[in-house]
Amino acid sequence: MKNISKKFGLISLLFSLAMILSACSIIISNHDDTKPEIKTTISNQGFNKLEISVALADISVKYGDKYQVEYEGPKNLKPTVSRKNGILTIKQSATGIHHVNGDPAITITVPKQLLKNLTLSTNDGDIEVENIATTSPISLETNDGDININNLKAPSGKIDTNDGDITINKLSNQNNFKVNTDDGDIKITQSSFTGYKLNVSDGDINIKGRSSNDFFVENQNSSNVLTASSQDGDIKIK
Repeated sequence: MKNISKKFGLISLLFSLAMILSACSIIISNHDDTKPEIKTTISNQGFNKLEISVALADISVKYGDKYQVEYEGPKNLKPTVSRKNGILTIKQSATGIHHVNGDPAITITVPKQLLKNLTLSTNDGDIEVENIATTSPISLETNDGDININNLKAPSGKIDTNDGDITINKLSNQNNFKVNTDDGDIKITQSSFTGYKLNVSDGDINIKGRSSNDFFVENQNSSNVLTASSQDGDIKIK
């Protein structure tokens, strides 16, 4: 009777483990010819709002000649695209085991620089935004990757990565902005902030020639405050 109970217990344990693994994404970074890489255009639809939520991909949004969404990576990780009420939604699931040769990449070009909304999220990958303007607050988030911004206009926003650097060049905004990385550096140049609330746990703060070891506050009651933090990294504002 005890042996039967042990067998049932082992079966239950294995079944539970299988269910957990099936719900997770396991990435093996060597190339697998049974899952060929592709490079293709997956959408030419126009939009004024962009929402992306993917498990494993670099995301790049930039100004271009026409509306276009391109994907490069394993065929079985190709994202889905849908459009409704002017919202272009890009989604990708990556449950199971995947063999990849470098991160898959999603590149979106926008002929009109002005978007109503920009929401980008990737669990594993970098995010890049270049020459884009929005009328609503933006949200950029990656669990494991760098975030790079060049020439962005947005009323406000939130930028977050758990493991990566955040680099912002030419940011024009009217309201408060929040920037956070748990493990990485934050570097911001040519911004329009009128106040600062900066914090580092293990790093240095350098703001326009002034230095601080852990905390820096200036004009925190103004309408356009940068709140930035890094657990393990430096914050540099020029």
